[in-house]
Amino acid sequence: MAIILVVVIAITLFALDLYTKHGESIKVPPVKGMQVEDAAKILEGANLEYEIIDSLYQSEGVPGVILEQIPKEESNVKKGRTILLVIKAKGLQMIPVPELKDFSFRQAEAQLNSLGFKNLVVQEVPSAYAGIVVSVSYKGQELTPNQKVPKGSSLKITVGAGGQTFDDSINTEIPALSEDIEIEESFFE
Repeated sequence: MAIILVVVIAITLFALDLYTKHGESIKVPPVKGMQVEDAAKILEGANLEYEIIDSLYQSEGVPGVILEQIPKEESNVKKGRTILLVIKAKGLQMIPVPELKDFSFRQAEAQLNSLGFKNLVVQEVPSAYAGIVVSVSYKGQELTPNQKVPKGSSLKITVGAGGQTFDDSINTEIPALSEDIEIEESFFE
């Protein structure tokens, strides 16, 4: 029994070495800083696969360039391993603009500045209250709550100027109440 057990263990270990390709590895080529198309050729030439797992927006740099690779360059991996890539986003970062109608201008300005909108154009319109946001627009179109616009875009905030008085010539008489109101006793019971 002991001899059979030793033979089974030896065969199992030998099979595991073959199956896992123990001792066979290749170095991951450096692809950080390259365009994905160029990196794909290099990785495929090294018998490695790749997958883009994320894209990050950065204002500086070339769009589509690889920012990070996992595992790192010069790491030892098996043939056929998938290299994970993080690239620089090719499009603009879109930011949702929150509901700002009826907020004070100071609150709206602070919120927009914190979201990255620094170029704000203020337009005052007649209103009953001063400093209250009436609307926010982008390229002449009024924004709905949480509508996305490119980060850093110029936004126009329409703010109430205040001081508008209502026309006193409109008849706003309230009819006099009759003093002789009869209340049914059953109402109180």
